[in-house]
Amino acid sequence: MDAAQAEILKNDLLAKGSIGDWKIEDFYGNGKSAVVMKASLGDQTAAVKVFHPELIERYGKDVQLERILREKSLIGAEHPNLVRIYDGGECPVTGYLFVVMEALPYDSLHQQVASIPLATVPQIIAQVASAARFLEDRNLAHRDIKPENIAITPDFSRAILLDLGVLRPIGASELTDVDQRPFIGTLRYSSPEFLMREEQDTLEGWRAISFYQLGAVLHDMLMRVPLFHNFTEPFTKLVEAVKSETPQVHSEDTRSAALASRCLVKNPNTRLELVNWADFTEMPTDTEGNLIAARERIRMRQKLAQAILPASQSHSNEEQRSQRHALDDLCNRLETRLAALMNELGCFPLRTTKSEKDSSDGFRTTICFEKDASLDLSLHLIVSVEVNFIDPNGGLPIFRASSTAWLSGEAEFKPDEHPTIPFFSGEAQALLDSPNLERQFIDALEQAYAFNDSGKNLQSGGWFELNIRHEGESHV
Repeated sequence: MDAAQAEILKNDLLAKGSIGDWKIEDFYGNGKSAVVMKASLGDQTAAVKVFHPELIERYGKDVQLERILREKSLIGAEHPNLVRIYDGGECPVTGYLFVVMEALPYDSLHQQVASIPLATVPQIIAQVASAARFLEDRNLAHRDIKPENIAITPDFSRAILLDLGVLRPIGASELTDVDQRPFIGTLRYSSPEFLMREEQDTLEGWRAISFYQLGAVLHDMLMRVPLFHNFTEPFTKLVEAVKSETPQVHSEDTRSAALASRCLVKNPNTRLELVNWADFTEMPTDTEGNLIAARERIRMRQKLAQAILPASQSHSNEEQRSQRHALDDLCNRLETRLAALMNELGCFPLRTTKSEKDSSDGFRTTICFEKDASLDLSLHLIVSVEVNFIDPNGGLPIFRASSTAWLSGEAEFKPDEHPTIPFFSGEAQALLDSPNLERQFIDALEQAYAFNDSGKNLQSGGWFELNIRHEGESHV
């Protein structure tokens, strides 16, 4: 719909004076497929989105009515950060298809992106994420989360997610829908798998897309420019950027910048490894103590300093060599870091360290601590950290770290007998700086002392598995 078509539709609606039960009062604006009119019903004022007949002719009335019914399914299901739907359907008088929604006299986030106070960014993204999760809990995917589809109040205290016209029921791939077009959504803010129509029609598949789009919104608020703004023209350049360019996100708000970077990871499976809904809450509570909080701040600063490399275009054998090199490098750095950490803590006995490298995608570093009566350690304490390569991530590999610990009367290196539990997913430097790495050893030592206090004894040749408090896997 061009400007002339919008003008004709607007004037026709104003002349007719009503649509459905709603009285047309004024014109708000128009988009590519509809005009938005100010309307009222009794004392209630609303915005009415009226679809241009050309859209109906192109895709069919039944298809558009199906989409309107999806929006109407949210009538009464209110969320403070989601536009409210009041009515919709086909006007029996004019024949126009329409949706009635909450009137929001606010600018879009896109219009105000250069003015957003940095301190309000965590609250804004938390609100938009809450609205997206509200939809997911109702088995709906938004599919087009972007700054243009988010209204923001003048004081930046409330964000409202708009444009529910592309809602899709999760797992409803059999539906006949406009979705059968090659692509529905906004290219700039779509994840690679969504752009290529390779998304998984599952809750996790659509969640990965929502996370990516939330990360793109976060990028724009922090960087104050649209995602991939340097790759706008020609169209093919933007497509290639979505598929292979790793966006750089820098900000004084290091926590938000790190979250945006994790959301914008190309591989959806890796994205889900690194991000969860809880990451979008406004601020984490500091329950780990000042030391861990300080380490977290340092880790975030170091993450921002790392260069973003373009995605590798090498062949599979070169990728395997690169993966093995990254694992070998991390293995050496982990051994060095653990040695420094043990010396820094000063509360562990002498130790022997052994690393075993898997031929495919990981390695395992095991530390056996000596018995030491002066430290009240009557048994060998063994702590094993397993690291696996998850994703190349455009030159910044993502790893998962797991751990286990046990007590033994003999110095032993048999980690395969002891299953590990994940405690970290992220980049190499973030693992080395993570307070969770230190926690594995501190908790293991405390558990060893708890075993001593219990009065239990090991049978000859036996061992006792320690219950390290992993407290959930951290994503950085």
